[in-house]
Amino acid sequence: MSAIVTKATGLVNSVVTKSGELANCAVYWGKVGAEMGKIVYKAEGLAPPSQAEFQKVYGSFVKFVKGSDHGAVIAKNFKALGANNKEAAYKLGALGLQCYGFFALGEMIGRRHIVGYPSVHGEHH
Repeated sequence: MSAIVTKATGLVNSVVTKSGELANCAVYWGKVGAEMGKIVYKAEGLAPPSQAEFQKVYGSFVKFVKGSDHGAVIAKNFKALGANNKEAAYKLGALGLQCYGFFALGEMIGRRHIVGYPSVHGEHH
Protein backbone atom coordinates (compact mmCIF):
# COMPACT_ATOMS: atom_id res chain seq x y z
CA MET A 1 0.00 0.00 0.00
CA SER A 2 2.84 2.36 0.86
CA ALA A 3 4.45 1.78 -2.55
CA ILE A 4 1.23 2.77 -4.32
CA VAL A 5 0.95 5.96 -2.28
CA THR A 6 4.59 6.78 -3.00
CA LYS A 7 4.09 6.26 -6.75
CA ALA A 8 0.90 8.33 -6.73
CA THR A 9 2.61 11.13 -4.81
CA GLY A 10 5.52 11.10 -7.25
CA LEU A 11 3.13 11.22 -10.20
CA VAL A 12 1.17 14.12 -8.72
CA ASN A 13 4.39 15.99 -7.94
CA SER A 14 5.68 15.55 -11.50
CA VAL A 15 2.36 16.72 -12.98
CA VAL A 16 2.32 19.79 -10.72
CA THR A 17 5.95 20.58 -11.58
CA LYS A 18 5.39 20.21 -15.33
CA SER A 19 2.20 22.28 -15.26
CA GLY A 20 4.05 25.02 -13.34
CA GLU A 21 6.82 25.00 -15.92
CA LEU A 22 4.27 25.15 -18.73
CA ALA A 23 2.50 28.09 -17.09
CA ASN A 24 5.80 29.93 -16.64
CA CYS A 25 6.67 29.29 -20.29
CA ALA A 26 3.26 30.54 -21.45
CA VAL A 27 3.57 33.71 -19.36
CA TYR A 28 7.10 34.34 -20.63
CA TRP A 29 6.19 33.96 -24.30
CA GLY A 30 3.03 36.00 -23.78
CA LYS A 31 5.15 38.85 -22.44
CA VAL A 32 7.65 38.47 -25.29
CA GLY A 33 4.79 38.60 -27.81
CA ALA A 34 3.34 41.70 -26.15
CA GLU A 35 6.70 43.48 -26.22
CA MET A 36 7.24 42.55 -29.87
CA GLY A 37 3.78 43.87 -30.62
CA LYS A 38 4.65 47.18 -28.96
CA ILE A 39 7.87 47.46 -30.96
CA VAL A 40 6.08 46.76 -34.26
CA TYR A 41 3.23 49.12 -33.29
CA LYS A 42 5.68 51.98 -32.69
CA ALA A 43 8.00 51.21 -35.63
CA GLU A 44 5.19 50.97 -38.17
CA GLY A 45 3.38 54.00 -36.77
CA LEU A 46 0.19 52.05 -36.28
CA ALA A 47 -2.85 53.61 -34.69
CA PRO A 48 -6.43 52.52 -34.20
CA PRO A 49 -8.90 53.97 -36.70
CA SER A 50 -10.88 57.03 -35.75
CA GLN A 51 -14.60 56.68 -35.21
CA ALA A 52 -15.31 58.40 -38.53
CA GLU A 53 -13.01 56.00 -40.42
CA PHE A 54 -14.58 53.01 -38.69
CA GLN A 55 -18.11 54.15 -39.54
CA LYS A 56 -17.13 54.91 -43.13
CA VAL A 57 -15.57 51.49 -43.78
CA TYR A 58 -18.07 49.32 -41.97
CA GLY A 59 -21.03 51.44 -43.02
CA SER A 60 -20.17 50.91 -46.68
CA PHE A 61 -19.57 47.20 -46.00
CA VAL A 62 -22.97 46.79 -44.33
CA LYS A 63 -24.61 48.69 -47.18
CA PHE A 64 -22.89 46.42 -49.70
CA VAL A 65 -23.95 43.25 -47.90
CA LYS A 66 -27.55 44.38 -47.47
CA GLY A 67 -27.79 45.66 -51.03
CA SER A 68 -26.16 42.76 -52.82
CA ASP A 69 -27.68 39.47 -53.82
CA HIS A 70 -24.50 37.41 -53.36
CA GLY A 71 -26.06 35.41 -50.53
CA ALA A 72 -29.05 34.55 -52.68
CA VAL A 73 -26.81 33.50 -55.57
CA ILE A 74 -24.72 31.25 -53.32
CA ALA A 75 -27.85 29.71 -51.78
CA LYS A 76 -29.25 29.12 -55.29
CA ASN A 77 -25.99 27.43 -56.32
CA PHE A 78 -26.08 25.16 -53.27
CA LYS A 79 -29.67 24.18 -54.07
CA ALA A 80 -28.72 23.52 -57.68
CA LEU A 81 -25.75 21.46 -56.51
CA GLY A 82 -28.16 19.15 -54.73
CA ALA A 83 -29.88 18.63 -58.09
CA ASN A 84 -26.57 17.48 -59.66
CA ASN A 85 -26.16 20.62 -61.72
CA LYS A 86 -22.63 20.66 -63.17
CA GLU A 87 -22.60 24.40 -63.79
CA ALA A 88 -23.44 25.14 -60.15
CA ALA A 89 -20.77 22.70 -59.01
CA TYR A 90 -18.19 24.47 -61.17
CA LYS A 91 -19.23 27.87 -59.81
CA LEU A 92 -19.03 26.67 -56.21
CA GLY A 93 -15.68 25.02 -56.91
CA ALA A 94 -14.36 28.26 -58.38
CA LEU A 95 -15.67 30.20 -55.37
CA GLY A 96 -14.01 27.73 -52.99
CA LEU A 97 -10.77 27.98 -54.94
CA GLN A 98 -10.88 31.78 -54.69
CA CYS A 99 -11.46 31.59 -50.94
CA TYR A 100 -8.54 29.19 -50.57
CA GLY A 101 -6.36 31.47 -52.71
CA PHE A 102 -7.07 34.46 -50.47
CA PHE A 103 -6.38 32.31 -47.41
CA ALA A 104 -3.07 31.13 -48.87
CA LEU A 105 -2.12 34.69 -49.81
CA GLY A 106 -2.80 35.81 -46.24
CA GLU A 107 -0.63 32.98 -44.95
CA MET A 108 2.21 34.03 -47.27
CA ILE A 109 1.94 37.63 -46.13
CA GLY A 110 1.87 36.57 -42.49
CA ARG A 111 4.90 34.32 -42.85
CA ARG A 112 6.70 36.75 -45.16
CA HIS A 113 7.76 33.70 -47.13
CA ILE A 114 6.15 32.03 -50.15
CA VAL A 115 6.73 28.34 -49.41
CA GLY A 116 7.11 27.06 -45.86
CA TYR A 117 8.48 29.14 -43.05
CA PRO A 118 11.71 31.13 -43.16
CA SER A 119 14.69 29.09 -42.01
CA VAL A 120 15.87 29.84 -38.49
CA HIS A 121 19.59 30.17 -38.03
CA GLY A 122 21.52 29.28 -34.89
CA GLU A 123 22.69 32.85 -34.31
CA HIS A 124 19.13 33.94 -33.54
CA HIS A 125 18.92 31.76 -30.44
